[in-house]
Amino acid sequence: MPRIVSWTDAADNIEGVQRGIQIDRCQKGEAMRNVFAIMLSLLLLLPTLPAYAEKEPTLEQLILQQHLTQKELERSLTMIREEEKQLQTDIARLDQDLNRQKLIMAAMKRHAGEVARAYYTGERVTLWSLLFDAENFNDFLLLYDFLQMLYQRDMEKLEKYQAERAKAEELQKTKQQRLSSLTALRVRFENQLKELLAVQAEKEKNLQQVSDPTAMNALMEHLVVDWQERGLPAFRTFFGVLSKVMFQIPELATPDRISSEDLFSHTLTITQDDFNRFLMSKDELFKQAKFSFDNNQLIVEGTYNQMNLRVVGTYEVVSPKELKFHINELAFDGFQLPRTTIDEMEKQFDLSFYPGMISSNIHVEGITLADQALKLRLKVDLPFGFGYGH
Repeated sequence: MPRIVSWTDAADNIEGVQRGIQIDRCQKGEAMRNVFAIMLSLLLLLPTLPAYAEKEPTLEQLILQQHLTQKELERSLTMIREEEKQLQTDIARLDQDLNRQKLIMAAMKRHAGEVARAYYTGERVTLWSLLFDAENFNDFLLLYDFLQMLYQRDMEKLEKYQAERAKAEELQKTKQQRLSSLTALRVRFENQLKELLAVQAEKEKNLQQVSDPTAMNALMEHLVVDWQERGLPAFRTFFGVLSKVMFQIPELATPDRISSEDLFSHTLTITQDDFNRFLMSKDELFKQAKFSFDNNQLIVEGTYNQMNLRVVGTYEVVSPKELKFHINELAFDGFQLPRTTIDEMEKQFDLSFYPGMISSNIHVEGITLADQALKLRLKVDLPFGFGYGH
């Protein structure tokens, strides 16, 4: 059985590495990075170790995981505060627009009221009755043109009033939406703050059990910097490329991959190997990653920019025209990322699948990912109501 490296052994190994490295000042940063990488590798207990070692992380691993979670929650709280400031700015601007709209509405209401009173009291009817008093056809035409212009002007006043009223209602509706978003945002902030304080307290408690707090603090700092400088940009790059490629998935809907139950019901089957080959043909990035279909989950494992990444997600049929991709797990170099980071990625990148890109008449009825194959159950909706739903 391979020997499990302890925290003391890891520290001794690092001291030996440091004593054996002779470098000048310009190389010092890179050398320190390598030292931290070696220590992290030892702490993470490389994959050659028994599986049970992964299930029972060391104290140092646990502290590093808690520290990364804490820093990601802090980053999320910062983004929430920025979003709150933007919402408050939007609400203040909407208040100004509403006040301005009230002044416009007051003036327009006065004009509209005058028109309404004129028709209600019969004033406009009386004017139209003057047509019958015209002495000749020319007088009749002149009077008719005048009354028609008057009527058009009346209608324009009423239409402008209705338009300004609708604009005011839309502004008020938008303001209420912003206020609701602000309330929900503050609730999210409070919940994440509670989670952050709990994680931080647990981490501080665990830190008291560490024999070398200085080395542990250095490792924590390095992990966060590594995530922010390499990990986060790498995930953004990976998901950015993947989201673009997902819109090209309809290319895999070839006749040899489609089986038909009847004229309207069909199944598109994409094997795991075909899917990986397709991705690799689209971008070099995917040559270092493997996509797997298992237990109705899409699992991505690979390397990018000298870091290990893992993504686990599921597809949900949210409508006949959309398969929404939900990320259930994100891991960076063996460390799990919190839900806040996952939500950020889902918000920024659309990894959903839209069957309508295959054909506007195709609807999705279900999806399964198992036995190394993705199967889409499709229904053809022909014109005039034939097909879908029959």
